[in-house]
Amino acid sequence: MKKDKMNLILEFCETPRSVKEIMEYIGLRHRPTFVYDYLKPLLDNQKLQMTIPDKPKSKNQKYIITRYAS
Repeated sequence: MKKDKMNLILEFCETPRSVKEIMEYIGLRHRPTFVYDYLKPLLDNQKLQMTIPDKPKSKNQKYIITRYAS
């Protein structure tokens, strides 16, 4: 189930999306769980990348699929 949600996130992030947009799309409401269980692993495995990498906590931060993700 977790892997299914990760695949949904990757498909959804073909265009830049905010954390709030991604969480609403996959039906999660608890931000710390989302970041720990989904966002961080996708970033660490270079499947997603930040649109503003030098400002990771920016309110304008969005996430997009990397060219390495498959």
